[in-house]
Amino acid sequence: MWIRFEWSRMPALHSDRRAVSPVVGVVLMLAIVVLLAAVLGGLLLGMELPADPTPQYGYGTEYHADGEGNTNDRPYVTLTLEGGQIEVGENFYIVDGDGNEVRWDAVWTTDGPLTAGDYAHIDGYGSDAALNPACEGEVYRFIHRPGDGESAVLATISVDRPAVGPAAAHC
Repeated sequence: MWIRFEWSRMPALHSDRRAVSPVVGVVLMLAIVVLLAAVLGGLLLGMELPADPTPQYGYGTEYHADGEGNTNDRPYVTLTLEGGQIEVGENFYIVDGDGNEVRWDAVWTTDGPLTAGDYAHIDGYGSDAALNPACEGEVYRFIHRPGDGESAVLATISVDRPAVGPAAAHC
């Protein structure tokens, strides 16, 4: 017994059939790309990155109108760090009423890092000669400038009394 196959009666298999047509695939891919671009664009344009918080520090200030304990009895101001810590290399400045400034490490009594109890001695002479003398009407500001044009005033010291005794000769 011989079995005879007739190829003409068997169903033809087509090798070029696809499950999704090329046009539908391209449309789906474009839709996905447009959707992702819209979502990412909305996220990037609609959100602002949070700003770095202003450093939190505690300060005490004291004006020595008589200049006692200072060279040549010049009047001076102390700015004492009562809380927080300042690392070496950070951008902190003492700025006077005319905009003159010195870096914090020029006037603080330690070379850092600054911790509670450390203080700045400001009299407008010596290491802080760029600043105006500590006389009545002068205002000093302790400023942090983290970069990118930003700044924060951390402490303001107003000299509201005239120098007295031998210190008055320096004002």
